[in-house]
Amino acid sequence: MKRIIILGLLCVMAVIGMAETPEKPQSVVGQQRTFYLKDNTNFYGKVVAVMEDGSYKLDTGEGILIIPKEDILEETVKILKKDGSVLRGRMIGEDEVYVTIQNDYGVIRTNKADVENMDRYYGGKLERYLQKKTFFAGEEQNTTLFSDPTAFVLPPYTFYIAGFSMGYGFTDRMHLFTSLRHDFNADLNLTSRFILMQHHLGAKKSNLALEASLFSNHDMNREYARYYEENQLKEIDSDGGLDAIKELYGKNKEFYWKASLIYSIRSPLKSGRGNWSLHFGGTVDKLAFEKAVTSGVGTDGDNVNLSGGFGKNSFHAYRLYAGMDYDLSRKIKFISEVFYDPGNHYQSFGKSIEGYFENDFLPDYSQGERKEFDLDFGITYAANNSLRIGFHFQQPYITLYWKFMDY
Repeated sequence: MKRIIILGLLCVMAVIGMAETPEKPQSVVGQQRTFYLKDNTNFYGKVVAVMEDGSYKLDTGEGILIIPKEDILEETVKILKKDGSVLRGRMIGEDEVYVTIQNDYGVIRTNKADVENMDRYYGGKLERYLQKKTFFAGEEQNTTLFSDPTAFVLPPYTFYIAGFSMGYGFTDRMHLFTSLRHDFNADLNLTSRFILMQHHLGAKKSNLALEASLFSNHDMNREYARYYEENQLKEIDSDGGLDAIKELYGKNKEFYWKASLIYSIRSPLKSGRGNWSLHFGGTVDKLAFEKAVTSGVGTDGDNVNLSGGFGKNSFHAYRLYAGMDYDLSRKIKFISEVFYDPGNHYQSFGKSIEGYFENDFLPDYSQGERKEFDLDFGITYAANNSLRIGFHFQQPYITLYWKFMDY
């Protein structure tokens, strides 16, 4: 009888021991994972199956591999959360939204939106290269689509120079910019972008932002010229362009403003290598509340009826646009945009460059064919972690973006 009781107690203890010993977690089928092996090789791909012996079937995009369980180095992580707390444990699951780890205290599931930094270790060795995103391909989010704003702002405490503009990120919701080419022409200006609403779910982000630009001493003739046809301006003045606009308005410089409302969505690619974003925006400026001059005296003394991007009571001074950016690689982003803008003029590359040098680096919007509907696309290349160079097919054709300081 005693033997039966002892055997029964041993069976109960064994069952309890099995219940208290957690089963070793496995990768979830469908995850994008990097496996580091004991021979210092590594493979990245999608887990398509977990074999009965614990081995993993991995689709690398170039073929299907079987990774033996005993060859895989254990992955552990150290997570610094935005609230200052630190988590350590063994990685047991990861997707676009959550990181799941296990330590001596249990299983912890953390939203990536709450993570400030995460270090990964394989066999106890820190791996700094894994999913290390370069400045312009991973962590960095586009703040502009060529010349149109997105709903993302500069990182806090970071100073940027972008073309003829410079800016500073004050918080994770607001930054300031100024256009140097206007400043150097006595038109002091300031552009502020503020995130009105934001929703972050792990690595996925969506923002609604407002941008406002103020110019203290703006050359209004350049703005009026946007909405007139180039050939009609030559009927007013043989030289056309800004000279004809000056004859029509007799104005020079005054206060000017414009404002934009933008919605942007950013999400990681399913491959885990980079991100893609969609942007939708609309811009309106001061001319939407001003009346256009619709006729003038031609070079031959006859009256000329003018037409263009304006009605009887005001200019059609608004711009609607939609665009996307996509990480082609760690260093190259593809950017495209379509827009409706009654003040848009198409200029060739040579004409655009010539206009910059002839007008104190300020664009002459009177030149070129007026095209209300148009599109643009191009690429940006990250020469290093600070400098990005862009090429596209509308003026100004070449863009520069320099991360000057980050502390």
